[in-house]
Amino acid sequence: MKLRILSSLLFGGFSLVALAQGGYQDGVDYYNADRFEKAKVILEKTLNDPATKKAVSYFYLGELALREGNVAEAKANFDKGVEADPAYGYNLVGLGEIELKNGNKSEAEKYFKNALAADKKDAALMAAVARAYASVDPVRYAKEIDKNLVQGLKVSKNKEPQVYVLKGDMAKAQDLGAAAGFYEQAIIYEEEAGSVNPEAYVKYSNLYNKVNPDFAIAKLKELNEKLPNSALAQSELAEKYYDGNQLTRAAEQYGKYMKNPNHFQGDEQRYAGLLYFGKRYQESLDVANGVLAQDPDNPYMQRMVMLDKAALEDYAGAEDAARKLFAHKDMKFSGTDYTTYGDVLDKLGKHQEAIDAYMSAYNLNPENNNAVLANVSSMYTAIEDYAKAAEIMQKYVDAAGEKASLNDYFILSNRYKNLGLSLEEGSQERAEAAGNGIKYVDLAVESAANKGPLYRNRATLLMIRDGSEITPDLVETYQKMIASFDEDPANKTKYVDAYKSGYNNIASYYLKQGDKEQAKHYFELLLECDPTNEALAEYIKNLK
Repeated sequence: MKLRILSSLLFGGFSLVALAQGGYQDGVDYYNADRFEKAKVILEKTLNDPATKKAVSYFYLGELALREGNVAEAKANFDKGVEADPAYGYNLVGLGEIELKNGNKSEAEKYFKNALAADKKDAALMAAVARAYASVDPVRYAKEIDKNLVQGLKVSKNKEPQVYVLKGDMAKAQDLGAAAGFYEQAIIYEEEAGSVNPEAYVKYSNLYNKVNPDFAIAKLKELNEKLPNSALAQSELAEKYYDGNQLTRAAEQYGKYMKNPNHFQGDEQRYAGLLYFGKRYQESLDVANGVLAQDPDNPYMQRMVMLDKAALEDYAGAEDAARKLFAHKDMKFSGTDYTTYGDVLDKLGKHQEAIDAYMSAYNLNPENNNAVLANVSSMYTAIEDYAKAAEIMQKYVDAAGEKASLNDYFILSNRYKNLGLSLEEGSQERAEAAGNGIKYVDLAVESAANKGPLYRNRATLLMIRDGSEITPDLVETYQKMIASFDEDPANKTKYVDAYKSGYNNIASYYLKQGDKEQAKHYFELLLECDPTNEALAEYIKNLK
């Protein structure tokens, strides 16, 4: 549940915070690990850096353009890559892939042949040719794919990692076990050659993320130990903790990743959210403000500031952040946005505005936000609009149906009690309001363990309905109230006013009925609750 809420609160695009260390290679790593959006941002940002191998960057930018269906842009990038370094055969492979897409197999094969001409023992390049065929049509070109993979294994003595990565990619749709085996081989052979293959680790981990998340996390922890400065390794581990709902560990890992210059603004946004859900509100606020310093109109961080400041009880600051958030008219707001804003406005005493915010949450999704109506009813009570308070609480109870609780009934009966007291004595409207209150207090009594307070409310509602007349129903209600309170001797002190009201009304009823003996009995009980009442003592003494 937390993940769903967090994602809805903090979803946003990718914006690179800084560039250092890995430079363009981080873009290559992200691409090979299928993190295409991040790859594109880094490759474009680093294209003109002195340390960038432009032929490499142009190849991956061309592949990204192909993925997006932009063939013209892809060709332009591959051509620039060839111009930057004619000996780097991958751009020729890219041009061949375009010809395959256009149905020109013979032209494609010319490009592939020219690509491999510089080094006929380059097994990784052979794997790239096989991948080009697979990208266009793995079924139609199954023979060509197999031919290049077999040749790649032959010249590498069965140890080319890129061959095994491609085999894993092709196998994972049908056989996860086989795919995992291929990725593991890629990892092993890369490390035998004295290097580390981050894409194989990431893809291996992704296979297990849903079926065995602990195993997936363990694999990424291993990658982080071997490539401690890799943005890809750090971010993937953070995301796997997040995916596994291990939010505390996710927050800790994101904190480490934030120190890597090649992290993204979207990662900072998620980190702020994780800190918030970990109740580290000030730290979350600091991260959110850091993002806003660079991106002052960022609605996701304006939302985060609202949430953090509300939690820190800086309600004026939360209101200011909320107004900035809701100024984004094309933004998709959540129920939490509106209810948080309502809570803030309520704390600031702006009850009508709070009501409007709560009702916006309710109208967004009435079925899931029915509980909001109870808050709205309380708001109307606070501004003494008792008719609306009762109306909205009734709507809440009706929608809850069988799920309505004893407390819901009790609150609704109180709403009708307040409404009745506000109406003219003796009016039909007053009697109807009290009657509705009695109906719901009776429903509450049915399942209540402590019935005394409910009977007390029922008695008040009867008096609102019937005026000064002491009816048998009122007497019976007070008797049930007293019997319930008597179950705990401490109630004689805790509810002394209720006892007094009950004894007085019952005594007055019997007196009016001419039963002085019973009247005297209840007046004496009343005196026990009010022993310093000399006038009452004298009255009892003279009652004959």
